[in-house]
Amino acid sequence: MKTLNIFLLAASAAFAALAGPFQKEQVAADAKWVIHLDVQALLRTTVGETLARAALDPNLAKPTADLKQHLGVDFDWRRIRSVTLYGSDFSASKHLRGVMLVDTDMDIAQAFEAVQKKLAEVGGLKDGGLERLEEGSSVLYSIRKELYIATQKGVPVIVGNPREAVLKAREVLNGSAPNLNDAPFGKLCQVGNGFFFVAAARGFSDTAPVPPQARVLQMAEGLRVVLGEKGDQVTASLALSAKTPEAARQMHQVLQGMIALASLSQVENQDLKTLVGGTRVGLDNQTVKVDISLPVARINQKIVEEERRKHAGH
Repeated sequence: MKTLNIFLLAASAAFAALAGPFQKEQVAADAKWVIHLDVQALLRTTVGETLARAALDPNLAKPTADLKQHLGVDFDWRRIRSVTLYGSDFSASKHLRGVMLVDTDMDIAQAFEAVQKKLAEVGGLKDGGLERLEEGSSVLYSIRKELYIATQKGVPVIVGNPREAVLKAREVLNGSAPNLNDAPFGKLCQVGNGFFFVAAARGFSDTAPVPPQARVLQMAEGLRVVLGEKGDQVTASLALSAKTPEAARQMHQVLQGMIALASLSQVENQDLKTLVGGTRVGLDNQTVKVDISLPVARINQKIVEEERRKHAGH
């Protein structure tokens, strides 16, 4: 099963790092959380260029070469236009509970056929490692009955677990099931242009495990985070929607207090000083907004330093 492990390692490493513009019509109406990264927009930024050159290209070079050598699959992460992850619950599980949509012009179906053929040659299909469950215009694959992949021309590839979630995601993409345009959560997910990343969640305060450092989130019923690059600054915008105006005021006060406390401590920590200095907290009725700006040059420096540290450790 070495070849299958190589395929999964390379695919997961690429998909986790990456993603075109966020399209609410591709996400199921009952989604409670969404994560989207627009790789095309990211690569048009200075930070994206640095990330690609210093981290993604060198780190994916070997997995990409292994895919070609062992499975005959040509993989180019730059041909991935978008990746969107979403789910309808926050249950803790060692298994993936949700779906990932991968928008690319690579022929994923052809790649899977090549993998399946290669595995058949080496006897790797005997243990159900990779199975084709459905034929036709939309093909469904299973990897050890733990991961399901649906491919269809003209729509993103669907990866996820359980099988029912993947089949439902396919219905959403085909227009036969409701999407976020039909749900109130869609308004929270709405973002303008100029961003390469968006994450949003609703209804998490009662069910999702919240660490002690982030207990302020328990007063919120929804959140949205967007990242972008404007001029020489990387910008992050956090919006927390509260259950009541009073709860919003409390969150606003807590966040202001945290920033004030941080500004008084760690005086010698230049990174913390830069972060605190670029943070602004605002209140708009039942929504608390936190805007952060950091110099592009500093972020680029951190990316390069981190990659050097990782390679020095090896």
